[in-house]
Amino acid sequence: MVSILFLFVKHHIQLKYALAMTEEIKPVYNFPLDLSHGPFLCSQGFGGHFTHFFPATHYAIDFQCPVGTPVISIGEGEVIEVRDSHACSGIHGSNLFNWNSITIKLTDGNYVDYVHIKHKSAIVQEGDIVQTGQKLCDTGSVGFSPCPHLHIQITRSSDHSASTIPFEFKRDGDQSSFEPRAGVMYP
Repeated sequence: MVSILFLFVKHHIQLKYALAMTEEIKPVYNFPLDLSHGPFLCSQGFGGHFTHFFPATHYAIDFQCPVGTPVISIGEGEVIEVRDSHACSGIHGSNLFNWNSITIKLTDGNYVDYVHIKHKSAIVQEGDIVQTGQKLCDTGSVGFSPCPHLHIQITRSSDHSASTIPFEFKRDGDQSSFEPRAGVMYP
C-alpha cells in the first residue's frame, strides 16, 4: 500500500510540475560536450526512471561518454561552485551525495550543473567568468554513477534542492534546437 501511495504522489507531483512548465519557453543552449569526441548516447532524459524522478532532477539529461571527454560551457556566465575532490564511483548508497560538479550562473539568470565530473579535472574556479564553448573540466563517473557520463541540469536557483526546468540544445549548423531523448545518439 505504501509503495502504491508513493507512486501516486510521485507521478502527481511530476504531472503538476510538467503542466506548469508547458506555458513557458524553454531556454536553448549550446551542447555541453566536445563534438569531436561524439556522438553521445542520451542514457537518461527528462523524467528518467533511474534517478530523474525528483523535482531536483526531473528535467536533467545524462550523456554516456568515456572518462576524460571535455565538458564545455553551454553559455556565458560566472562559476559559482566547483566540487572535484571526490573519487568514489558506482551505485552504492554511500556515493549518493558524493558527486563532483561545476555550477555556473548563466547570463540569462539560470544555473547549470555539470555533474559526475572527473576527480581534480576542473580548470575553472569559483568567480571565473566563462564563455560559451570554453572547456570547464573532463567527464567522469564520480558519485552515484553506474557508468561514465555527464549529468546536466538547469535550475532558476543555486539551491541544490531547486526544481529543474526543461531546456533544449542548439543543433550544430542551423537555427533549430532539440530536447535529448533517452536511447538516441547526439548530436
